[in-house]
Amino acid sequence: MGIDLGGILGSIAQVLVAGLLLGAGLPSLFALGVRLLTVAPEPGARGLSPARAGAWACFGLCLAAALLGIVVIVFGKQIFGG
Repeated sequence: MGIDLGGILGSIAQVLVAGLLLGAGLPSLFALGVRLLTVAPEPGARGLSPARAGAWACFGLCLAAALLGIVVIVFGKQIFGG
């Protein structure tokens, strides 16, 4: 009865990466989006400013991650093989 140390370390690494991404990455991305919304557009500029477009891109990524999490929880989809 051997212990698969490689498998255990691989699983720990996956949990660590997911925790860092979701625990620090998504809130930071959302905060960046909020910060980009506060940037004033150039005087006389028309249309969507690059800062506002970046903000909406940040919010879109956060929304996509949240929806992916809901799909994984509700439907039991596997992301990391298995």
